[in-house]
Amino acid sequence: MFTTCMVWAQIFPFVALEFFEGEKKEELRAFLTTSCVSWIILNVVFFATVNSAHIHTFFTTKTASQYVSGLFAAESTRDEEKFKIAFRTRKSYTKSIHDNVKLWVTTNIEDWTRDKPDWFHVETIPDNFLPAAVVQAEGGPKRRRSSMGIKEILQL
Repeated sequence: MFTTCMVWAQIFPFVALEFFEGEKKEELRAFLTTSCVSWIILNVVFFATVNSAHIHTFFTTKTASQYVSGLFAAESTRDEEKFKIAFRTRKSYTKSIHDNVKLWVTTNIEDWTRDKPDWFHVETIPDNFLPAAVVQAEGGPKRRRSSMGIKEILQL
């Protein structure tokens, strides 16, 4: 849809120009033609300079939710990556994988609490993803939640 709107935005001024009655019509046509040609050239330059491995991301019909679900399910192999996807991504994007996330957390929580990797912070995991025993061990329903500051958001 974005691409369609961008192309339409280049065509529509020429359509509107056909209905224009005025003495500066040819000057407007020259301006619109120059603008359209500039737009095409800049798009060609942009796509020529983009990393070719990422070109497919400009032309996919995949939604953000489908993309995040795919990242969690298939493309991520490390727990650190999965943790970021599951708990640092907008909740509406991960709704379809909540059951998988809960199972993954339940399976790995003991190892994480024992090994204490740098990326693991139990307070960032919502209660509904944790086993009941872990929620109780962390202080029950009123356990401290991590408040994310600007450093955590920017991952500094």
